[in-house]
Amino acid sequence: MAHATPNIIWIMCDQMRFDCAGFFGHPTVQTPHIDRLARDGVVFNNAYCASPVCSPARASWLTGLYPHAHGQLRNYSSPHREKVGARLNSGSITIGDILKNAGYRCGIAGPWHMGDDHLPQHGFTDFWRTYRYQGRYGDRFFEYLDKQGVSNNYIMKQLPTTIHQDVPHMHHGAYNDPREQRTTWTIDRGLEFLEQCDEQPWFLFLSVKDPHPVIVVPPELLELYPTDQIEMPKTWRDPLEGKPLSQLTKTCRLPKNIDDDAFRRSVAHYFALITHIDIQVGKVIDKLKQMSALDNTIIIFMSDHGEMLGAHGAVGKVLMYEESVRVPCIITHPATLPAGFRVDTPLAGVDLMPTLAELAGLCIEHEIDGRSVATAIQDSCQPKPQPIFSEICTWDALKFKSDTPDDLAATVMVRNGDHKFVWNQSELDELYNLMKDPAEIDNLIHEPSQSDRIGEMKVFINQMVQNTGPGMYDWCTPGP
Repeated sequence: MAHATPNIIWIMCDQMRFDCAGFFGHPTVQTPHIDRLARDGVVFNNAYCASPVCSPARASWLTGLYPHAHGQLRNYSSPHREKVGARLNSGSITIGDILKNAGYRCGIAGPWHMGDDHLPQHGFTDFWRTYRYQGRYGDRFFEYLDKQGVSNNYIMKQLPTTIHQDVPHMHHGAYNDPREQRTTWTIDRGLEFLEQCDEQPWFLFLSVKDPHPVIVVPPELLELYPTDQIEMPKTWRDPLEGKPLSQLTKTCRLPKNIDDDAFRRSVAHYFALITHIDIQVGKVIDKLKQMSALDNTIIIFMSDHGEMLGAHGAVGKVLMYEESVRVPCIITHPATLPAGFRVDTPLAGVDLMPTLAELAGLCIEHEIDGRSVATAIQDSCQPKPQPIFSEICTWDALKFKSDTPDDLAATVMVRNGDHKFVWNQSELDELYNLMKDPAEIDNLIHEPSQSDRIGEMKVFINQMVQNTGPGMYDWCTPGP
C-alpha cells in the first residue's frame, strides 16, 4: 500500500569514483541495477563532496553543513574521540533527526563513522545495525563472522593470506564464503529492517563501506574484468609539475617503480567490487517490489567521496582532483521525479540533505549551508548555478599527528562555472579550467590573466566560511 508520505532509502557507498558505473558511460564496469535507477530517476552529473575524506564528507551529506560548521574535520577515531575535529558536534541536526521528528521509523545498517559508533543516535534509534570503524566496543559484523566460523578479511593487522597488496593502500582478494563480505552483511541487515516495516513511513540509511579497501570480492566477478583489458589512467605518470609539493610526498602517492600489471589487478578487484555492490542494490529493489513499495520510495544512490584510482599517480582520496572530490549521485522517486533527467549544475556536498527533506514535504527550520534543488528537478529544470566548496585538513591532522589549527583547516576548494580554485594555507595554490583541461594537468595559478578570477574565488570562499563563523579558517578572511 502506497503512503502519501514517501519512504526513503539512502545508499551511501564509500570511495566509489563518480565515473565507475555504466550510467556514467564507463566502458568496462557493469552496474545494471544502478543503471536502472539512473534511467528511472535524476542523475547529478557534477556532484561534489564537502570534504574528500570519509567522516567529514558523510557528516556534511547528512547535516547540510560544511565540516568547519558541523565540527567533523577528520575521520572519527575512538582513541582520539575528545580531540578537536574527531567527531560530529553533538548539537548538529541530521536528516535522521528531522525525519524521526516527522514521524518516520528510522534505521541504519553499516558504519556510522561519525562518533560513538556503538550508540544509537541522531534519529536512527529504531534500528541500529552498525559495525564499528575503530574502537574498543563490540562489533556486530565481526561477531557475526565469529559465530558463522568464517574468515575475517577486514582486520588490517591480521589480514588472511588470501588478501594481497599489489598496490599500496589497495589490499584486495576474493572471498571463500559469501558470508565473509561486508556489503552483503549490510544489505541483509537492511532487508531485515524492511521486513519489520508497517504503515508508518520509514527511512533506511544503508551505509556501504565498499568499494573502500579492503577490497573483498566474489571470485566469479573477477572473471568479468580481465587485467589485460584494464585501461591505465591518462595521468598515470603525471610528473606533477607546477603542483603543490605535498602531492609528491603524500602517502597516497604511488611509487615511481609501480608495476602496471599489479595496478591493473588492483583495479580489476575494485571494478568487481562495484559490480558486487550493484548486485546488492538489486536485492533492495527486488524487496521493494515484493512489498509493493517501489513507487512511493525515494532511493538515493551515491558515494561519500571519490577514489583517485591511479589518476595523477595516486590512489585513495584527500586530494581536490575531480576523481577524489566528485561522486556518483542518483535520486529516484516515480511519484514525483522525472525519469532520465540529467542535472549538469554542480550539486554541493551540503545540498542533498535539504533536497531530501523537501522531497519528503518537510522544512528545514535551522541554519544550514546547503540549499534544496527539489523544485527544480521535479520540474526537469537545471538549478541555478552557484559556487560549491570542499575543505580538508592535512595528512598529519587526519592521522592525529597534529592538532594545530593550521593543520586542521588547511585547504578549501571552490568550483564556479568551468573553473576550480584550490586555496592552500601553507603551499602553492591551484587553478584549473575544467572545460579546457578536464584532466587538471595545467595549474593556471601563476597566469597574470587569472588574477581577477583568483580574487573572485577567494571572495566566494570568504563568504562561505563567514556564514557559520570561520573558526580555524580565519586565514581565509580579509585582514583588518
